[in-house]
Amino acid sequence: MNAINQLLDSLKIEANVHHNGQYCGNWAVDTSGTRQMTFHVVSRGKCFFKFDGEAIELNEGDAVFMPSDAKHCITNLLNSHPAVNQVEALPMTHSLEEESTGLVCGNFAHQHPIFEKLVTQMPKLIVVRHSDQGATRRIIDLILEESQTSGQHTNVLLNRLADCLFYLLVRDSLDTATGVFAALSHPQLCAAMELIHQQSSGQRLSLDELASAAALSRSAFSSLFKEVVEQSPMDYLTQWRMTQAYRWLADEGITTLDAALRCGYENESSFSKAFKRVMGVGPGQARARTEAE
Repeated sequence: MNAINQLLDSLKIEANVHHNGQYCGNWAVDTSGTRQMTFHVVSRGKCFFKFDGEAIELNEGDAVFMPSDAKHCITNLLNSHPAVNQVEALPMTHSLEEESTGLVCGNFAHQHPIFEKLVTQMPKLIVVRHSDQGATRRIIDLILEESQTSGQHTNVLLNRLADCLFYLLVRDSLDTATGVFAALSHPQLCAAMELIHQQSSGQRLSLDELASAAALSRSAFSSLFKEVVEQSPMDYLTQWRMTQAYRWLADEGITTLDAALRCGYENESSFSKAFKRVMGVGPGQARARTEAE
């Protein structure tokens, strides 16, 4: 769906594979605390993933993903707790030790407040096994293949493969019972969602136009939209406008007035209030990202 692609593209998620190496002896790794979606792929051997009071055994080819950056630990020891992040890993290009465990670790960085709402629709932990099938599994296999020949530090190809991995995880793991993605696939609401996401710069959509696209009365449309999306149609329309405006301010560095006009607002003041209410930051703070670069 075009609307789904537009929504994901507006978030501009960038993968960062920050570790590719092998651990020997007794070791433990914890990469939480970045406030980013974290992932680990076992490229060699086996280990234990300790998360939320459980210990999950991971073998070569298995992968784990934590959308909410929860506290965790990966270690070779099941029943003891060595100090975390104290053992230095060897490069995968180094001669492989018989009992070593290879890990490819990274995260998905973002520069958009709406990402936090997306994460709430995903499970706390996603485990992909070596025996699984599908596109996600194939991308992980490519990451594993590349990791065996690349250096200990990140490379461009690993990052781009991880980018693909993110979009597949979102597509396959989102809870589509309620929320934006449920509406995008809903037989009656999908046309209205497409209309919202395809609106041209400066266009002001009305509730009547959205209801007409869904072939429903105003009241029936509003009730169904609120039930599925858990927002009113106009609140979601405003959120999408501000999502676009954030990209224009952060990426293009346009003025607040220009952003207001593109979103269909007649004055800068009304736009700024709506932007701060939806995004949690002011237009100037969003634009400061471009100016800092």
